[in-house]
Amino acid sequence: MKNVKIYQKKAKKILGPISRKSHDAAPVVDMDQGIAILIEAVLLENSTTAKAQKVLEAIGEEYVDFNDLRVSPAKEIHDCIGKDYPQASVKAHALADVLREIFYRTSKISLEYLAEMPKRDRIRHLKELGLSSFAVSMIMLRVFAMRAVPVDQDLADCLEMDGCVHPGSTLEQVASFVESLASAKDCFNLHMACRKYVEKSAKALARWRKARQAEIDRLEAIAQAKAEKEAQAQADAKAKAKAKAQAARKKARAATKAKQAKKAKQAKKAKQAKKAKQAKKAKQAKKPKKTKKATKKTVKKAARKTAKKTAKKAVKKSSGKATKPVKKTAKRTAKKSALKPRGRKATKTAGKKKK
Repeated sequence: MKNVKIYQKKAKKILGPISRKSHDAAPVVDMDQGIAILIEAVLLENSTTAKAQKVLEAIGEEYVDFNDLRVSPAKEIHDCIGKDYPQASVKAHALADVLREIFYRTSKISLEYLAEMPKRDRIRHLKELGLSSFAVSMIMLRVFAMRAVPVDQDLADCLEMDGCVHPGSTLEQVASFVESLASAKDCFNLHMACRKYVEKSAKALARWRKARQAEIDRLEAIAQAKAEKEAQAQADAKAKAKAKAQAARKKARAATKAKQAKKAKQAKKAKQAKKAKQAKKAKQAKKPKKTKKATKKTVKKAARKTAKKTAKKAVKKSSGKATKPVKKTAKRTAKKSALKPRGRKATKTAGKKKK
């Protein structure tokens, strides 16, 4: 705990003088009295001494002895304690369970077996029985006269209310702090002073708890409103994201549909073109002879034209080259004929030439 020395000064001032003539804090001799202290410790937690004594008297009148109390159901103990008693149900079950557990371990209702245990084992064992830290500390103080100061939630809240402990301290931290306020011989006096302080501060504690609860409720309401706002914002964001995703999916579907329509149109167009091509081929296939004849005629006509052109070229070439040699040959023939004697054959030849 922080600022312990400052809190110690405040607590000592509020609790008053502690070191005075000590009360009887010697270890008890009769362990039956130890069981009575155990029952009182359970009842005194978060209650007052007067209320606890009243319930103890009622238990003494209702039950013959502690063994009779042990065998009683928790519901009957609860009815004996009273419904209006602080934590009546919890304490009734605690008494029934602890007494039953002690009997199962020792076959009797007594705390004698605890005297032989070391302090740490004794504290651990009492907690294992089902007793609270307050009841364990009270047994250690009043039955075994050891250093301990019982601290319940009422005392812790009173000290926090008056600023004697750090706000938000745990019950264990407060118990350790209260125990540090006195020496071992003054622990019982400190315990009695704490009980008086709690009973004196009961009304103020009730108002303080009411105000604290109202503040807690206010903070919880604020936190809840904030959480709801954040949840609403998350829901809105989620809805927005969902709408955006739906729009994107719709757009993607539209694009896919358009693409498919385009592909279908192209496929249809290609199919029509293929069909037209096939129809054209089929039409051509129906008149194969005419087409072949026309082709043959055309080829023959072209061949004739080509042959004529070739012949003309050949004639031109041959006529151009043969003009000069023919003239020379004629002259030579004329000379020869002039030199030769003229006879019948010669006359015939000449006549033919003249013709």
